Amino acid sequence: MHQIIQLSILPFGMINCFLIKGEIKHILVDTGIPNSEAKIIRQLKKHNIKLEDIGLIIITHGHIDHFGSAKELKDILKVPVLVHDLDIKALQTGKSMVETLKPNNKIWDIILKPKLAKDTASPCLPDIILNDNEEYDLSIYGINGCVIHTPGHTPGSLSIVLENGDAIIMDLASSGILLGGIAFNSRMKHPPFHDNLEQVKKSLENILSLNTERFYLGHGNSVSKKSIISYIDKFLTERSELTQ
Repeated sequence: MHQIIQLSILPFGMINCFLIKGEIKHILVDTGIPNSEAKIIRQLKKHNIKLEDIGLIIITHGHIDHFGSAKELKDILKVPVLVHDLDIKALQTGKSMVETLKPNNKIWDIILKPKLAKDTASPCLPDIILNDNEEYDLSIYGINGCVIHTPGHTPGSLSIVLENGDAIIMDLASSGILLGGIAFNSRMKHPPFHDNLEQVKKSLENILSLNTERFYLGHGNSVSKKSIISYIDKFLTERSELTQ
């Protein structure tokens, strides 16, 4: 049985990244905001994860709160970085894909978008680039699962689907109140931004069709299939409003 370990970049699930434990190597999913590398390494060591046992970094999408420390962790861990071609420019420039920051609530346009647009990370050259709907098999790391293209939050958003029913979907959905799981962790909501709501819906429906049961989020605590279905019905049905 594979284990997913939640690594907190900000408290209460406000920003998460994850480690997937494999039988051969482990995989780090996302790297948080800039200057998160020391915090991530401390948490890995707390979970008795040896740095040399990590074999890959997956960047799920081109927003700086998810790739902000990719270059630093790539250098420390000496492992390849995987990203989708449609979001590659974010890593290469160290800048969020501002054109995808379409707010789900007007307040995010005022208090969050300017910061995400302004912040910069160290440019990072990825090593493994997925194209179109190409999948990436994780069995070489001793993990029964794959990386799939799940556009909507950004054009190149990626999710990780494991055969045991776990899925890391990052910002396709969010839970809790405010930015993350400060409270009411089973309450589904939009993340601050989505590029294309129709694509988000299709991507989530695709993930649900893969016998998934537990979903790990970039903002908030993990949620059940029932919660994801509720999110689709409440927020992503045709003509649903872009407010919470």
